[in-house]
Amino acid sequence: MNIGIFSDVYFPQKNGVSTAVKLYKDEMEKLGHNVYLFIPKYSKNYKRNEKNVFEFPAIKFLFEKEQRIALPLSTDIFKIKDLNLDIIHSQDPFSMGIFAEFMSKLLKIKHVGTHHTMYEYYRNYLPLIIRPTLKQTQRMIRNWCLKLDKVISPTNNIKDLLVSYGVPDDHVIVIPTGIDTEKFNKEIIWNLRDEYNILPEEKVLLFVGRLGQEKNIDFLIKVFHKVFHEERNIRFVIIGDGIEKNKLEELVVDLDLHERVIFTGSQPRENVIDAYKQADLFIFASYTETQGLVVLESMAAGTPVVALGKMGVYDLLNHENAGGIMVKDLNEDIFVHEILKVLKDENLYNTLSKNAINFVKENYSIEVSVRKIIDVYKNVLEY
Repeated sequence: MNIGIFSDVYFPQKNGVSTAVKLYKDEMEKLGHNVYLFIPKYSKNYKRNEKNVFEFPAIKFLFEKEQRIALPLSTDIFKIKDLNLDIIHSQDPFSMGIFAEFMSKLLKIKHVGTHHTMYEYYRNYLPLIIRPTLKQTQRMIRNWCLKLDKVISPTNNIKDLLVSYGVPDDHVIVIPTGIDTEKFNKEIIWNLRDEYNILPEEKVLLFVGRLGQEKNIDFLIKVFHKVFHEERNIRFVIIGDGIEKNKLEELVVDLDLHERVIFTGSQPRENVIDAYKQADLFIFASYTETQGLVVLESMAAGTPVVALGKMGVYDLLNHENAGGIMVKDLNEDIFVHEILKVLKDENLYNTLSKNAINFVKENYSIEVSVRKIIDVYKNVLEY
């Protein structure tokens, strides 16, 4: 099968959608399919060494420098027809998603899309003068979904949300974004403790993700401040970058935690996986996750999770024996209680760690997810 994947984000951008697209492409190619990726060009100086990737001129999004707005004005447009695509799979409704819709109609190719992101919670990145209302954003999402031949949702929770917006129930298929579990079995190369002088007896709490307001990292830092008063041999490692970094660093200084909290900045994926495996506990309080890939990745590494149970994360941790503890509300004291309980109870910790690995392998491997996506393609092509 010849598959065209259209996305507005891809590596070197580090986020859940970039990871998902890379995993889709690699696994589909392992199965013998030809996968062609259409993305914005990241920068003039960034040289990509990957086959079947078509880059289009792009400009930086004014209000979020890591994001790109593609301008599909390239001679590569004329090459698309020669690829004989069987299916188009778009990952968002923006510049490349619009281009995907155009090519789908022009070439009469079926068009599937995945709803990765809760765009409603990202409106604050736009200035008020051009910021859509909540209703307008929901209408945009609904209209995009209705133009697709089928919508893929990572969780049942997100499917229910799309249905509430007016998307027909049978138009949405739930397929979790999988994890490449084999990569979590490799030996550790990046020694996090050596690099940041973390003592052997010190516990490590970990957060991985973009440093944005919706991730509630300031809440996690305040939680860590309280944990530190109960458990002195502990550090908090924050991996990622974003517009909130300066504010978060200031908060760390204000709370006198500058020797306890480590900001590593963005890291290569291999380093991130090594960090999961060296951490003692992963903590997460985002309320915008359609699935929460970083939560799954931590569990794949055998590192238990204490996380806010909203949206996609709820669908993960609501399962019995999932390998994590779900906190229902943003309550600092409850978070602190659950973190300390896991760290101090060795039997509980070991049980959560074992359950986490098994839960991901059995339910969220990339092999299982991609085979389900290919089945969606086949079903769409039959109509």
